[in-house]
Amino acid sequence: MNSKLVTKTILSPNHSGKRCHKITRITPHCMVGQLSVAECGRLFADAHYEASSNYGIGTGGVIGLYVDEDNRSWCSSSADNDNRAITIECASDTKHPYAMNQQVWNSLVDLCVDICQRYGKTKTIWFNDKATTLAYVPKDNEMVFTAHRWFACKSCPGDWLYKRMGKLSEEVNKKLSQTTFWPEKEIEQPKGGVVYETEEDREKAIWHFFKVNSDFNDFGIAGLMGNLYSESALRPNNLQNSFEKKLKMTDKSYTTSVNDETYTREQFINDGAGYGLAQWTFRTRKAALYDFILGGNNGHINSIDDLYLQCAFLLKELVQYKEVYKVLSKAVSVKQASDIVLTQFEKPADQSNSVKNKRAAFGKVYYDKYSDAKKNVVKENLGFYIQYGAFSTKKNAEKRLAEIEKHGFEGKVEKFDGYYRVFHGYFDDRSEVDGIVTAARSKKFDVIVKERRV
Repeated sequence: MNSKLVTKTILSPNHSGKRCHKITRITPHCMVGQLSVAECGRLFADAHYEASSNYGIGTGGVIGLYVDEDNRSWCSSSADNDNRAITIECASDTKHPYAMNQQVWNSLVDLCVDICQRYGKTKTIWFNDKATTLAYVPKDNEMVFTAHRWFACKSCPGDWLYKRMGKLSEEVNKKLSQTTFWPEKEIEQPKGGVVYETEEDREKAIWHFFKVNSDFNDFGIAGLMGNLYSESALRPNNLQNSFEKKLKMTDKSYTTSVNDETYTREQFINDGAGYGLAQWTFRTRKAALYDFILGGNNGHINSIDDLYLQCAFLLKELVQYKEVYKVLSKAVSVKQASDIVLTQFEKPADQSNSVKNKRAAFGKVYYDKYSDAKKNVVKENLGFYIQYGAFSTKKNAEKRLAEIEKHGFEGKVEKFDGYYRVFHGYFDDRSEVDGIVTAARSKKFDVIVKERRV
C-alpha cells in the first residue's frame, strides 16, 4: 500500500522486485538538483540509468511515486538497506551543502509520518552512527533513519540534511505523538474465536463491534457495512471469486491452508487475491492482517477468518485514515458515510454514481435493521459450544470423541448441517469456554469455538 500523499506516479523499471526483508528503515536522499517530480521521474524511467527510489519530493514539495513500497529500489548502494528501507529522493541545490527548501522539508516530514502510521510505527530513531544503527534491532513500533553516505563514497543526503536528521526524527515523532493510533476505548473482550454461522449473526456481530469499540455513529457503521457487504457479502473467509479458479481453492480450503501453514505467509501476502471482510489485497495490508491475527499476540486460538479480529484489524486501519474516521463518527446520512469509505478507503476502480448508490442502499438496509439495536444484541439468546471436529462419517467422529475423553475432556457426537460433529456445550460464560479451549489446545487438539442460538 503506497502513500496517499502521492500526486504523480512515474513507475521506474529499475528495481529488484519484492523485498526480502520487512520495512524498518527510511533513507532520505538529495537529488543534487532543484528538480520536479516529473524531471526526476524521467531519469528513473530510463532503464539505462540503473537507479531509482520509492518516492521523490520535487522542488515545490510535490510527492511522486517511482517504485512501489513492496519493491526494493536501487537507491542506497546497499541491497541490504534498500530491502529494508523506503527511499526518498528530495530536491536540493546542486552544490555543497545541498540545501533543501521549506516545501521539500515539510513534505519530507509529512511523508515520513504517513509511512510510520501505515506500518504501525509510533517512533523514529536517528543514531547518527552507522555501526550503532546497523547493529540495532528495531522494536515493532520503531522506524530507523539511515544515510546513503554510510554505504558508498558519497556525500548524500548532503550535509544540510544530514545535520538535520535528528531534527527530522524529532518533528516526525512530535506529529506521531499527536496522532491517535487506536480509539481510547479498549477493545471489548472476547477478542476472537467465535464462528458466526448465519448472515444475520455476522451482521449483528459487526454492528455490535463498531458500536462498542469505535466512535462511529449509526450512519457511519451502516455506511461502512454496506461497503463491506459489497466487497465480501460480510463473509470473513471470502476469497476473491476470480482467484478460486486460479488458485484451485474454495473459501474454506484457502482459509484452512493459511491456518495450518500449508499455504505459507509469503504465499498469502503475495498472491494478489482479495480476502476477508474488506477484501484485503495489497501485500503490505495482507501481511499486516496475517501478523495481527496469526502472529500470536492476541492470547486466543485464532483463525485468519476470525470475524471479530478482522473487525479489530479493520478498525486499526481506519484510525489511520483520519478524515474517513472523522466522517464515520459524525456522518449525517448513510450515503455520506458510504461514499467516503468507497472513495477514500476501499478505492475500487469503479466509483461511479451507480456504485455509490448501490453501496449506500446496502448500508441503508443495515441502518434500518440495527440503528436502535442494544449494546448486547449479539449475545442475546446465544450460547457457546466447543467443537473438536466435524466428520463425514460417524465412525471417525466417535474415534475423535474417544481421544478427547481419554484426556479428560467431555463431548458428544451429533449430526447437524451434514456433518457428525464432536462438541461440548452449550455455555453461557465465554471465560469458561476459553479455559477449556486453552487446555485442549495444550493437548494438540484442533478446536474452535462456535456461537449458536439455543
